[in-house]
Amino acid sequence: MRRLTLVDSFFFLGHDEFSGRPVLSRTSLGIGLAGAVLCDLLFTDRITVEDRKIRTIATRPPGIPTIDHVFSEIVSEKRAHPVRDWIGHLREELPSLVAENLVALGLVRRTPDRVLLRRRHRYPPADLLVSTAARSKARSAVFGVERPDPHSACLALLAWTAGVDDLCEPELGRAQVRAWMADTHEAMPRRISDVISGVAAAAAAAVYTGDRK
Repeated sequence: MRRLTLVDSFFFLGHDEFSGRPVLSRTSLGIGLAGAVLCDLLFTDRITVEDRKIRTIATRPPGIPTIDHVFSEIVSEKRAHPVRDWIGHLREELPSLVAENLVALGLVRRTPDRVLLRRRHRYPPADLLVSTAARSKARSAVFGVERPDPHSACLALLAWTAGVDDLCEPELGRAQVRAWMADTHEAMPRRISDVISGVAAAAAAAVYTGDRK
């Protein structure tokens, strides 16, 4: 099996690793997934960020369905748009798009669920080693004795920024988390930190406007 992308990993972080029920609102999940897929495109050298705007630097997609879909949307635009705008645009479609891809890969199952008279779906994992890998990877970035690799550090930053608050509980308090985030965010390449900042802005706007569905 191929290595999980950031967007795949964030989907698992946004759902209970055993039951597959969402642990984030659809809005927060979409915001985190949007940031993750943009970082996937940065790590694969398909896009860059200049003046906080997304620009393509390649024409060939990475060959991974979810990421290819987003890349094709960016390529089709005639002008560059800000990171924040792309996150707002992508957050609506990505929860369903990523779920469909993971179902097609056989990594999760799509199961109807009913919570407080509302119908939705949960995505129980086919393999607990896969579903728990994302949390383990993010935690290792924080607790590892060596400097974390950018991919793992990016996942941890995305998780906390989008609302996965229990990532390193009970070992770390909120003040320690904020300190780690600030240091790691500053050490990231500028184009990655610009995407994280875009996720933070989108998450803050969702809270301010009450968009927490």
